[in-house]
Amino acid sequence: MIFSMTGFGKAEKIIDGTTIAIEVRTLNSRYLDLVFKAPRAFLYKENEIKEFIKRKIERGKITLTLTIESSNLLLTNFTLDQNLVKQYTAMLREASSKAGLSGEVTLDHVLKFSDVFMSNANGETDDALWKAVLACVDQALDELNVMRRAEGMEMAKDLLSRLKEIESNLDKIEALSKTAVPEELEKLRERIKKLLEKTDFDPQRLEMELAVIADKVDITEELVRFRSHNKMFADLINGQQQQIGRKLNFITQEMGRETNTMGSKSSQSDVIHTVVAIKEELEKLREQIQNVE
Repeated sequence: MIFSMTGFGKAEKIIDGTTIAIEVRTLNSRYLDLVFKAPRAFLYKENEIKEFIKRKIERGKITLTLTIESSNLLLTNFTLDQNLVKQYTAMLREASSKAGLSGEVTLDHVLKFSDVFMSNANGETDDALWKAVLACVDQALDELNVMRRAEGMEMAKDLLSRLKEIESNLDKIEALSKTAVPEELEKLRERIKKLLEKTDFDPQRLEMELAVIADKVDITEELVRFRSHNKMFADLINGQQQQIGRKLNFITQEMGRETNTMGSKSSQSDVIHTVVAIKEELEKLREQIQNVE
């Protein structure tokens, strides 16, 4: 089961006249990185939010924005940071003067900056309000995961299509190698005989050496392992296991190793061209997998 690492979710709740709004955006990342944007009174809750998110998202760069509109409930728990109000007022007046704008800077302008609100003296937010925030986060994450799952299903179709193309190329290489190896050995046998036609040599020893060479250029094992990797890849995509991005990436690396080995063992142009085609598909797989959780 595939989940994309990019998505968006939002939710909104109203509690005792207070409007809570949550927006969650996710992007690619090897780890779980959280950017928590909220009124200053809530910033100390970042670690709690991160642990809450981990229940539903394993990795990705997550930007969570919490917006709370003023209400009676807020006013009983927060006060204005007078120093910050003065700083914002001075900043706005200076900007207005430099821009040649008319009109006075009012408190309404300053209150647009959410961080001018300070939490109550003990630094704690209201329990009922915080529970509502977490419920809102949970709802936004659910919406986010619906989007991530839908995008993941489209990605799965593309990945399986490319896997099918790779399998077709493996069949082509297998068919070519069945005639290529005997032909190469026969050419080598004739060349050696010409070189040794005036010298006594042991035909049996020659055949033994040719058998060793044949084993070195045979790609049967690589084909078997590659197809095994293909099956594992497809099973992960079609299965119910989540957070499979790292596993898919590892399998793709193993596919790349088998491809390189097949290319180094063959001197037949058709095989080499087909190996290049497989490498191109593997590169496209890698690009897609970077967005799989």
